[in-house]
Amino acid sequence: MPSTSPVSWWRLRAHFFAVFAVLGCVSPYLPVYLRDVKAIGPGALGVILATGQAGVLFMPALMTFLADRYRVVAPLLVALFALNTIAVGLLTQVQGFLACLACIFFTQLANQPQIALADGLFFSLQANPRSPRITYSSIRVWGTFGFIAANLLVATVFPLGGLAAMPWVAAALALAGLLNATRLPRRLGPVAPAARARLPTAEAARVLAQPRVALLCLGLALMVVTNTAYYGFYPLYLTEQVGVAPRWVGAIAALGVTLEIGYMLALERLRARLGLPGLILLGAACNLARLTLLAFFPNAPFAIGLQALHGLTVIGVLIAPAMYLNQLAPDHCRNSVQGLYVMLVVGAFAILGNLLSGRIAEHGLLTLYRAALAIGLLGFTLIALAFRRLPRP
Repeated sequence: MPSTSPVSWWRLRAHFFAVFAVLGCVSPYLPVYLRDVKAIGPGALGVILATGQAGVLFMPALMTFLADRYRVVAPLLVALFALNTIAVGLLTQVQGFLACLACIFFTQLANQPQIALADGLFFSLQANPRSPRITYSSIRVWGTFGFIAANLLVATVFPLGGLAAMPWVAAALALAGLLNATRLPRRLGPVAPAARARLPTAEAARVLAQPRVALLCLGLALMVVTNTAYYGFYPLYLTEQVGVAPRWVGAIAALGVTLEIGYMLALERLRARLGLPGLILLGAACNLARLTLLAFFPNAPFAIGLQALHGLTVIGVLIAPAMYLNQLAPDHCRNSVQGLYVMLVVGAFAILGNLLSGRIAEHGLLTLYRAALAIGLLGFTLIALAFRRLPRP
């Protein structure tokens, strides 16, 4: 059984910090960076963001399959951080659509599986009856801290190199994550021989293919489509639609993530009161509310104020589904359930969302967010229908 000492838990916290620190460098600034530094237009930007998500179609499932099949963790994370460091570092040196597309592709290829593997590692450690009782929120909140710290770091170096400095900061943080990953548990605990004989990905597919679970996943997939419209074009909305200076884009994103800390620390209390289905529905409703503000109230106060909804949206649309699916997952395919969900829902529909968003954004950002709102309403309806008859895990 892997170590569950306090050192392991702190290493896992540091892992979440590093992964989301890289995201905190790249995601708030990337659309503006590609537009202003690399001269990429809206249609091409949508293609780059969609292609960046293409790696999510197979990498999380592949990495979590290897983790479940061979019970390894740290070597996979070290390799992914190494790829992340190289890819985001090369972004500083390249020019042109294809070169930028390749760098973003490999950055995303490395980044997304790190989250799924860390989730699987936490849930595997937590399943050990000898493990200290540590809540998921107390570990995952360190990802929020990492995102905020990265924003502050980029804001600090912004006067030195402007947007061009962003990939350098991300590469340095990815390298720090690599060093930390070498100290994470190398192996997961053993499983029964009968369970080991089964293909983990096939077992995970059986979990997700249950009709009501599949309906839930489809509703969440439509929420992912709306998220790609929000995250991919929100920086452009701030700078083009409501006139915010580019240097404040990261600070505005950090505002929402800062407020997220309070929601993360209250996650277990919210879960006790609402249950995971209630949390997912609340997060989906908050997502619809912020899309409504973007679509019909295009001014700076509303565009910035909607960051107050960010924390509940993250919990309901990104975190609570992982916790809910973990309750359905047998131990021998626990990682693979997370990886397959990321592949089929987060990955496939993020690609679709980015491609659609890039095309629709050419007709205006207000048109984009009105279309995203319509898709989100359909997703919310499917989630509500799924939970009407889903049994408690």
